[in-house]
Amino acid sequence: MSGTNHTPDNFDTIGVLNKADDELVIELLKQYFNIAFLMGKPQDLPAGENQMYTGIVLNLVSYVLALVGLYSLGASALHAALDIAFTGVFLYLALMFTSRLPRFHQAFGAICGAGAILNLAAIPIFHLIVVPQGDAPGNLFIFSRVLVLAWSLSLVAHVLRHTFELRMFTSIGVALLYYLFVSSVLSTIFPAPQENIDAVSMMQFSADLVARHIIV
Repeated sequence: MSGTNHTPDNFDTIGVLNKADDELVIELLKQYFNIAFLMGKPQDLPAGENQMYTGIVLNLVSYVLALVGLYSLGASALHAALDIAFTGVFLYLALMFTSRLPRFHQAFGAICGAGAILNLAAIPIFHLIVVPQGDAPGNLFIFSRVLVLAWSLSLVAHVLRHTFELRMFTSIGVALLYYLFVSSVLSTIFPAPQENIDAVSMMQFSADLVARHIIV
């Protein structure tokens, strides 16, 4: 994933987007969009840390917006920050141990930036399609959560596959195991109220909680 043929990473480090050219910002958002829909690859992104910072900011803001109706603003921000941090540490260590550390900025930027697109799409699903307290989940509720979970796992697996040059099924397995681990840790730290037990976890969505709804 060299940066040889990529868009120049000329974002302003302080403020991330404050002095960026409009066309460059639009192009970066298009790249995040393409990756979110599995049409682009991490190496399509600009090489450099400032692109990654932009993706982190976008992901953090969209993540908090997704959680703010389920937790307090402070808890939502902490939840999002921990989830993103876990992802960054996991990716950094994996790349370091496989001697691919130069790919970190593009890979983590891809997960965060494309994840922000996913977060924005999931906000109406998680806040409008709800189950009244005491009622069993309906087909629309289950389908919407499974759809978002499948999209989220596919996104992470897609980035892992291109970053580590893995087979598709291997990348899916790694993504699923990572989700189960992170979602269990976050659900322990931030137990959701019973009526909001379907809360978002990225990394954004809790695989074990969705599975629990399917079993019901």
